[in-house]
Amino acid sequence: MPGLSAPEYLLAFCALTYLLGACWFVIGMRCHRGHANAERVQLVSVVVAARDEAAHIASCLRALLAQDYPQDSYEIIIVDDGSTDGTGHIVREFNEETVFVQLLRTEGSGSKKAALSLGIAEARGEVILTTDADCQVAPGWIRGMLSHFADGVGMVIGFSQIGSPSEIKGWRQGYEAVDFTCLMACIWGSAGWGHPMAASGQNLAFLREAFFDVGGYEKIMHRASGDDVLLMQAMRRSGRWSIVFADQPATFVRHPVAGSWGGLFGQRSRWASNAPVLARLDPLFFGYMLLTYALNWATLMAPLLCLASLLDPLWTLGAVGAKVWGEWNVFNGGILLSGRRELRRYFPLWALLQPLHVVLVGSVGCLGIFRWKGRVHLWGRRVRRAGTNVELSQPSRR
Repeated sequence: MPGLSAPEYLLAFCALTYLLGACWFVIGMRCHRGHANAERVQLVSVVVAARDEAAHIASCLRALLAQDYPQDSYEIIIVDDGSTDGTGHIVREFNEETVFVQLLRTEGSGSKKAALSLGIAEARGEVILTTDADCQVAPGWIRGMLSHFADGVGMVIGFSQIGSPSEIKGWRQGYEAVDFTCLMACIWGSAGWGHPMAASGQNLAFLREAFFDVGGYEKIMHRASGDDVLLMQAMRRSGRWSIVFADQPATFVRHPVAGSWGGLFGQRSRWASNAPVLARLDPLFFGYMLLTYALNWATLMAPLLCLASLLDPLWTLGAVGAKVWGEWNVFNGGILLSGRRELRRYFPLWALLQPLHVVLVGSVGCLGIFRWKGRVHLWGRRVRRAGTNVELSQPSRR
């Protein structure tokens, strides 16, 4: 390509590689391997970490108690991680009504992983299922997730979506829903290739044996985030366990929309804080994240480079068009899976704002700067760590 400037070569390389990556995800969706086939009833422990979730925990528990799975074959363990809003009191009321709900308490350990570790240590189930306290699961969630545990499968990644159609009432909610749909579609596609790149603790299942086989959260306990993706990466790297994706609607989980743009930005920055660890655990995933970051930087800088005659405007439009076309196909795959066709109207806004969002989140996230549940973190760790005191609300049943 004679006559091209260095910025044009760089933009072309980034756009073409990004597009090939999008094609890789789409093909992975089509060669998906997570077919449900196992029917054996197993003892299951649903472990939920909750801190200051009084507004959501009752609804979450009602959905968990309404499962179509045999009630004597699963238990629900809520770990109250230092709540100050009455979360524990609400769970205790459920605990008094049914023996299937167990309440454990920490005194604000400062880590969701520490709370989950406590719950898993007390769990009796062969299979551990996790979701968030503000999520809603379908009645067939447990049965559907368990059906994917064929021989050798150590973890099942479930699909999660943002809000219901009635909850997406504006552009901000629409942007978040599109963004998360694209993320889940990428997870689905990468899992189809046998190389899952991420997972969400909103909808996750794993063998208790596999959890302890890779050391649980011990090596990543100091990280404020990563109870899902870092655990998944540890299982993938061990080579001893298969990881599949559940794509049946009965297994889908719904998470509420963020309360504000700031809340969404903080959440994404917290997720991005794991990038330095992922560079070691999964170079392929880290490389694609780095490529995405570079391409979005180039997209933001393109107008200035065009004015400086360093980029040809038509060349730039072609590169950006290839980027958006690849993203549309990934997003459309997620829409076909979730059935949320109403989200397509928000895709143009997402495509317009996404470059700025990625650059800001990537920059702040790599420094590990974010607030979560009233706690400030730097370099992915709490600025101030407190001691952990654990109190069980009832004796261990192991």
